[in-house]
Amino acid sequence: MANQRIIKKRHTTYLGEFLVDASQDESWKKKLQELKIEDKLDTAEVGFPSAFNAFFPETVGMELQYCIERVNLEDVPRAASCWWPVDESTHFYMAYPAGFPQTSIFMAIDFDDHSDCCG
Repeated sequence: MANQRIIKKRHTTYLGEFLVDASQDESWKKKLQELKIEDKLDTAEVGFPSAFNAFFPETVGMELQYCIERVNLEDVPRAASCWWPVDESTHFYMAYPAGFPQTSIFMAIDFDDHSDCCG
């Protein structure tokens, strides 16, 4: 078995890619929208976004496990959120490797497609 440092590095390497894929996958967008504050999605239970293993086939067999939680804006470090455009339809998420929750990243997602604003 690989040591903890190597396992953490593998998880950290793909964490951002996982969060981006989750935010763009249609079934995951629905799951994310339905999360309540501090609820969590865990890949051990719900699997990965369909494109993740297709884009990163090298991850198959790495036993990666990630979690995404919906959080309040106040829980996001200012350094991670100072540039985000925020309105009432913006949701905030924290993603982290399940075994290394201190290694987290944050994302703001506006699920409104804004198609009615420019027509």
